[in-house]
Amino acid sequence: MKTFKSLSLIAALSLSLFSCTNDSPIDNANASLDPDADGLTNAIEAKLGTNPTNPDTDGDGILDGFEDFNKNGIVDQSISTTGKTSRTTGSVAETNPLVADTDNDGVSDGNEDTDTDGLSNSSESDATTSPYDVDSDDDGINDSSEDSDDDGVSNESEQHNGSDLGDDDSDSDGISDGDEDSDDDGVSNATEDHIGSDAIDDDSDDDGINDGQEDSDDDGVSDATEDHIGTDATDDDSDNDGIIDGLEDSDNDGVDNSVEDDNGTDAADSDSDDDGTNDGNEDSNGNGTVDSDDVN
Repeated sequence: MKTFKSLSLIAALSLSLFSCTNDSPIDNANASLDPDADGLTNAIEAKLGTNPTNPDTDGDGILDGFEDFNKNGIVDQSISTTGKTSRTTGSVAETNPLVADTDNDGVSDGNEDTDTDGLSNSSESDATTSPYDVDSDDDGINDSSEDSDDDGVSNESEQHNGSDLGDDDSDSDGISDGDEDSDDDGVSNATEDHIGSDAIDDDSDDDGINDGQEDSDDDGVSDATEDHIGTDATDDDSDNDGIIDGLEDSDNDGVDNSVEDDNGTDAADSDSDDDGTNDGNEDSNGNGTVDSDDVN
């Protein structure tokens, strides 16, 4: 009888240390842990009824911790919008981490753009920007124009391209998303973002000319070549030395960049074909053509 009473006391004490969610007990020692790294502690997940081992309980593409943005364990119908430049006024409702389409409008919470900054809520979750504030860090730059993972591509362009706003190498191939060329037009994604062309369309303006062959700054050098040699495809005099990029000689082979571009030689390599002869000597008069009196 004494043993039974002792066990009963232990059981009662144990129950006082546990709270339950989804039929899984969470003890005080684990209450402050966040095993699924969604930004919510086990205690808050228990209060919400979300799955503490699944970072996106309702599968809408938003971390549970972003849906309960103030992390109070309640789906608030009204939370204050913060940020000096927020276009949302007054307050907005949090989305429900247990319901994929909180407002039943046929658009999943992840595809909504609550703060109308050009980024879906799921993209904001990836970028760790606020879905309730167009300028989360109050730096005067719209969240969509930020580059959260420092890969050279803006958040909005990454969303458009389908890459991860929070990972500078989305496909884990060892090449930064900015250095990738998603549409194989000869221009990196970062440069396309800078120019304003579409990184997943090799002819952004549908003029029949590949984006890489366009010359956005009219300096005589194609955008693909400018990307390759490191000049600015939107500035005809990238180094502000008074000489347009097309008349520069980036590889010091005696041939202007624009001529190399026309000739098909590498404006960043003085011996494009690795034959031991400088490109300038192969095209000795620099006219872009190997004439009969040039060295072959």
